[in-house]
Amino acid sequence: MIRVLIADPSQRITDNILRRLGMEDGISVCGTAADGEHAVQEALRLQPDVALLDAMLPGLSGVQTTEMLAQYLPKAGVIMMSIESENESYRSAMLAGAREFLQKPFKGDDLVAAIERVHEFQQRRLALSPVHAESPPVEAAPEPEVATPTGRAITVVAGKGGVGKSLVATNLAVTLAAAHPGRVVLVDLCLQFGDVAALLDIQAQHTIADLAANDAVADREVVQQVLAEGPNGLKVLLAPARPELADYVTTTHLRALMDELRRSFDIVVIDAPAYLNELTLDSIENSDRVVLVTDFSVTSVKNTRLVITVLDVLHVTAERIVLVANHRDAEGVAELERGQVESFLTNEIAVEVPFDPPVVGGSVSRGVPLVLSSPVSGAARAMEELARAVGMPAEAAGSAGGRPIGQPRKRQRRLLGFARG
Repeated sequence: MIRVLIADPSQRITDNILRRLGMEDGISVCGTAADGEHAVQEALRLQPDVALLDAMLPGLSGVQTTEMLAQYLPKAGVIMMSIESENESYRSAMLAGAREFLQKPFKGDDLVAAIERVHEFQQRRLALSPVHAESPPVEAAPEPEVATPTGRAITVVAGKGGVGKSLVATNLAVTLAAAHPGRVVLVDLCLQFGDVAALLDIQAQHTIADLAANDAVADREVVQQVLAEGPNGLKVLLAPARPELADYVTTTHLRALMDELRRSFDIVVIDAPAYLNELTLDSIENSDRVVLVTDFSVTSVKNTRLVITVLDVLHVTAERIVLVANHRDAEGVAELERGQVESFLTNEIAVEVPFDPPVVGGSVSRGVPLVLSSPVSGAARAMEELARAVGMPAEAAGSAGGRPIGQPRKRQRRLLGFARG
């Protein structure tokens, strides 16, 4: 049974919500409040699973009440209600700790669905808590020394979707894992619509959103619990199960998570989204290699050139960029020539993935990496070539990108209009 607290200054709205929730067998209203202070008092007394708060509560506002509940009753998920549209009110609510935002008037079914989603998310979040909650109190001890991150980070990016970026990232990670069993992790940073789980045919109870929501991105034990098992001993951190959970992951989370993963693994492969946001830029800026995937279409090559311009702004040197050209059409069909592409991009293509629909299509439909399903195919050989292209011999491991591996790269102030997270 999901126990809900309603806090709204309008008795009419409260009564309407009470009637609608009274129709649900799995939901019960444990209390009501008409102002923020009373809502906090009732929440502490009743310990609800979900608090339904109006943004314009008297006394403590809905945002202030949410902040109080996030601090003193973190087990309760908050749903913010507002007559305003999802703009500044939505942003303020999410920053305060609300899990859902409902614009008034809303449908009863939408309210029930939101309550169930928030409760489900809180349950997943709490599933990670025993690692911390069950630890017995101990006397204060000196802080242990934190190992310097030494793993290599490889970010796979593209200028547009549909060019095979995620396919390249997953097969590269599986190939690298064969040579480094248990020492390679793949991170699906396509937080809204990640494809890694489908491409590898794996599922996991927890995702990167659970780590962020539980503030456990730097907790090695919790991170290890969340990682899924992939082929060749590959570890996988999956994208959130639903698009709306993507907002829980911030650049602060990503930086701490990457530091932890690079302490625990030799190689971290990041499948970044096919658009430039703060998370993508942070991942690129702090990677030892950037795999840039394009096909031979005019639009893809044009967008790839724009990405290269951004990489130049981030001071990503040409030596750190590995350009991969994926043939998605048969020879001579709406494709540019290799020489034309290299000339336009002013970069040499390091790896070409041949056009092979049966191999690629079969791999995607079955959820089996092509390097395993068709190991002697031209596409699989291209992935092996890519693995060699991103690898660094031991004697060079201390100088990737002009810095020792694992030491933070000096962050450059961006000229791209993206705000810092």
